[in-house]
Amino acid sequence: MLTNLLFYKIVFAAEIFVAEFLFTFRLKKRKLFVLRYISCAAVLIGLILSTALIPVSWDNPWTMSLTFLVIFALTVPILMFCYCERWINLLFCAIAAYTLQHFSYELATVLLSLVTLGKNSIFGIYSDTPIDFLAFDKLSVFFMLIYLLCYVGAYWLFFSVYGKRISSGSDMKIKSVSLMFLIGMGLLTDILVNSFVVYGDREFSSVVVTGVSNMLCCVLLLYALFGLVYSESLQREMGVIDRLYREEKQQYTLLKENMDLINMKCHDMRHQIREIGRHTGVSANTVSEIEKTINIYDSVVKTGNETLDIILTEKSLRCRRNGIVLSCIADGASLAFMGEGELFSLFGNALDNAIEATVNVKDEDRRIVGFKIHAVGGLVAINVQNSFDGSVEFGADGLPLTTKEDKNYHGFGLKSMKYIVEKYGGDMFVEAKDGLFKLNILLPSEQIR
Repeated sequence: MLTNLLFYKIVFAAEIFVAEFLFTFRLKKRKLFVLRYISCAAVLIGLILSTALIPVSWDNPWTMSLTFLVIFALTVPILMFCYCERWINLLFCAIAAYTLQHFSYELATVLLSLVTLGKNSIFGIYSDTPIDFLAFDKLSVFFMLIYLLCYVGAYWLFFSVYGKRISSGSDMKIKSVSLMFLIGMGLLTDILVNSFVVYGDREFSSVVVTGVSNMLCCVLLLYALFGLVYSESLQREMGVIDRLYREEKQQYTLLKENMDLINMKCHDMRHQIREIGRHTGVSANTVSEIEKTINIYDSVVKTGNETLDIILTEKSLRCRRNGIVLSCIADGASLAFMGEGELFSLFGNALDNAIEATVNVKDEDRRIVGFKIHAVGGLVAINVQNSFDGSVEFGADGLPLTTKEDKNYHGFGLKSMKYIVEKYGGDMFVEAKDGLFKLNILLPSEQIR
């Protein structure tokens, strides 16, 4: 016989399933996902129906809380059976889903209590009496509609705010299991407090006050959950950026040594070629052509900043190899306040990105990279622009998304640049329009800082 309580257990399971799906549907699914999910849902409903054979005191807060917690707990292995994700990620989604379901329940309880002035029909669903479908009237339908709208509205709102942040991949590498456990205990406490009010007190004021406080608690728990993910994601990004920065400093040191060696060798070779030309009768034109060839590998860029000279020289050689015209007007002296490693990271990444995009331009006449640095009004203005084919997608942070397949180890160049710019109190803007990508940076000059 289908009782009110038994029916609500099934409704509760459905609410949990929907909430969990909102937080997990973007995750990597196992084969035959739909069949797995439907089969598991059917098994869970069968288990719930079988509880009708077990005598339970429906007005005992501890017993009823345990009943619904067990139903929730059974959905966690179902998620593991249906999704190909780390168990901690799925547990995170499950806790978030239960928090959302409980918030929606509290919202419906409070609204129905206010509408009925304490004669809240929602308490009737916990009774162990058979469902009388003939007793349904317009008022019952109205209450059910309020209940349903509360869930739909809350689910949509929290999915828009939090659910869209969850995606397959490395974004949810949760390490602080203990903190997530504490958040889960907070949710458990919230549920138990609600149980003692629903199955015990049932006073109008108690229901409303407890419901509002529980809703606030659910909001804070969700905020803490997703704050945990964001914090750990930020720590990972900073770790990668720091590692890349150290590697770039080592790369710059090696590049500087190589450039110094090349310049020294080129200077000696020019002197030796001139001597050979005077003693062997080689024509002056031939000697001049050989010197021009050597000059390609000599330091040809002079900006007033040795570090910037080395960077631009190396990038100009790369541009020549790839048929790219590098147009450079730079007042390197205006960047004297920046360290060598920061200059190499900032401009090395900027020019590497520009060259990489320009190499793929099919029209060779459009393979142009522009680079400009000048001081204006107490600021240092930096502009790097390049042509590109195709389209550029931007992320939520306003930076272009990497086009490389491995998202875990790419896409940090621009983030590293932004970190350096913000360190000096500057701003960085990017724009991609009509086949032209523009990177603009404004930095306070040394006098202002």
